[in-house]
Amino acid sequence: MNESAPSDKLPSRGSLTRRRLLAASAGAALAVPLGGTAWAQASITDVDVAIVGGGAAGIAAARKIAESGRSYVLLEAGPKLGGRARTDTAFGQVFDLGAGSFGSGGGLAAAADAGKLPTTALPSGRRLFIDGREARAGRYDAFTAALGRARRDILAAADGGKDPAASTMLTAPGEWSATVAALIGPLSCGRALAELSSLDLSLRHVPPDDTTSPIGVGAVLESLGAWLSTQTHAQVTLITNAGRMHTLSLAGQRSQIRARAVILAVPAAVVAAGAIRFNPPLPPRLAGAFRAVPSGALEQVAFQLPGNPLQLEADENVLAKVSGDTAPALLRGRVNGSDLHVLTFGGAAAREIGEKGEAAARRLARSFLDTAFGHAHGEGVTEVACSRWTSDPLIRGAIAAALPGQGAQRRLFAEPVQSRILLAGEYTATNDWGTLNGAWDSGEIAAEKALRLVSAGPA
Repeated sequence: MNESAPSDKLPSRGSLTRRRLLAASAGAALAVPLGGTAWAQASITDVDVAIVGGGAAGIAAARKIAESGRSYVLLEAGPKLGGRARTDTAFGQVFDLGAGSFGSGGGLAAAADAGKLPTTALPSGRRLFIDGREARAGRYDAFTAALGRARRDILAAADGGKDPAASTMLTAPGEWSATVAALIGPLSCGRALAELSSLDLSLRHVPPDDTTSPIGVGAVLESLGAWLSTQTHAQVTLITNAGRMHTLSLAGQRSQIRARAVILAVPAAVVAAGAIRFNPPLPPRLAGAFRAVPSGALEQVAFQLPGNPLQLEADENVLAKVSGDTAPALLRGRVNGSDLHVLTFGGAAAREIGEKGEAAARRLARSFLDTAFGHAHGEGVTEVACSRWTSDPLIRGAIAAALPGQGAQRRLFAEPVQSRILLAGEYTATNDWGTLNGAWDSGEIAAEKALRLVSAGPA
């Protein structure tokens, strides 16, 4: 397989032909010229594996199926691959408005390296600011101790066999209580600690996301999926169990796809909302599990500050002490050494951005900069670009985290559905949920299960 096969554009709606499907499924890394009968004109097309969702999990799954020589198709409802890793263009440069980093020790990093895609290391740790100034060493130590104590308290609840709201475990008030609660809750999971399971948080052991790419993480994922048998603008609306096959119906298309195995790699919130119907319906226990891990809200705001007025190094991460009514945020300063900065908001602030767009994003960014770095810094923010994941019907939020008392539900996502549907995505991982590495690995795991299901028949 040629990891670095050139491809300038992903295939458009209706461009995936049977000829192309079979060629790519046989392991061809280069795009096959269009020819034969168009996909949209076919009544039924049979494949070994249908992968629904073209984010990190779906791309990883499709690559592994392609390596096996089995026939497959990757169906993406949107215009391009990448899911919540989206590389955008504004202010004359590319940047990520979504997942902007990943762990260097995972399968995604290995695939990027094999494909000769550029990656760069991110600085370790983060700088801490208080009332417009960087914290002194003693304040750093106090914050680190408070954060460690909070994590130990949450772990103790899980060790005791209980699963209360994580907020009930932070019983030691202090100078850093609000900042610690914001960092563990809204800024990491998109929800307040009162809405998060202690058990779910305690099981999460995530290495730092220490790697990014100068071309954008979303662009990396698009490149890794560029040679796959893909149909974009292909929104699956119904999956029907037909015994040894499953039939997939697509919005606006008369054609159907029959697959011996299905890998469902769409966000958990999309399934929970009923955007994809199942015949027969999902088992009540599994449907309840989807409701038990709702997506939080995380949105990003990009803006320029020429001349480096904040005196930051390239790609430096900044956390400000939570103060007053200012919404907490995480800052990635001087992205790739440029004048571009990206703020991540979570919880209520993120939902406001998702609903109201750039006007709310600009106001929140200005308020944060004034609080974190001193008055007048916010005035430098004139134009912004922002994500709106919470209002995107194909995404419906960010990280899926369990509600209090529901931390054990996540394990249900490892089980096959109706014998031949395998779930994949960041929400299916028990230890590294909410990460690109977790999503990528879940796709490979689902692909391995799918290959075992179809191994009895001919390739």
